[in-house]
Amino acid sequence: MRAMPGLWRWCGLWRWRRNPLRRRSDLVEAWAGLATAVAVGVGAPLAGWATGHAVDGRLQRDVRLEHAARHQVAAVVVRTAGHPVPVTDTDAISALDAARTAVVRWTGPDGAPRTGTVFIEHKHTAGDLLPVWTDAAGHLVQRPMDRATARTNAVAAGIGAAGGIAALACAARQTLGWRIMRRRLADWEREWARVGQDWGRAGAGG
Repeated sequence: MRAMPGLWRWCGLWRWRRNPLRRRSDLVEAWAGLATAVAVGVGAPLAGWATGHAVDGRLQRDVRLEHAARHQVAAVVVRTAGHPVPVTDTDAISALDAARTAVVRWTGPDGAPRTGTVFIEHKHTAGDLLPVWTDAAGHLVQRPMDRATARTNAVAAGIGAAGGIAALACAARQTLGWRIMRRRLADWEREWARVGQDWGRAGAGG
């Protein structure tokens, strides 16, 4: 309940109260505050849900397609290259500190042996079995996305959309408030300039 007075003042809803000194700009600010509150409280969550739902549907479809087109097979380590894997993600450096590349051999769908180079996170020696992913033709491909990763990305997209809508609404409300305040200050300056010309003169009402 303590948050309501602050929200009441920030949104400018108090300007709807009847007051002989109420100006047109006060009503504009009041409507802008209400529109901002609706956008943040209703529009942003709906936009976030819609975005997350759409992204999740697309990613889950991609997950199904990738799992249908890619197959995990057991490959035999022929030799390790001994070269560190290039890492660009600083958070993964510690986990992949000892990573190396390895030459592996596996059997393609046509029964022919195939070889290729893969990145490995743990130390392997020749003869070790290593699971790899291949396409329908037996060529090495990246590991397909899993459902949990797709769902996490969808949630992140929804949160980003909701946050973006809320930020835009608040920025628009703030910009309008600044413009109205600048106009008020200009009006006050003109009024003071007019009153100052007659200030102290007899019969001028000053």
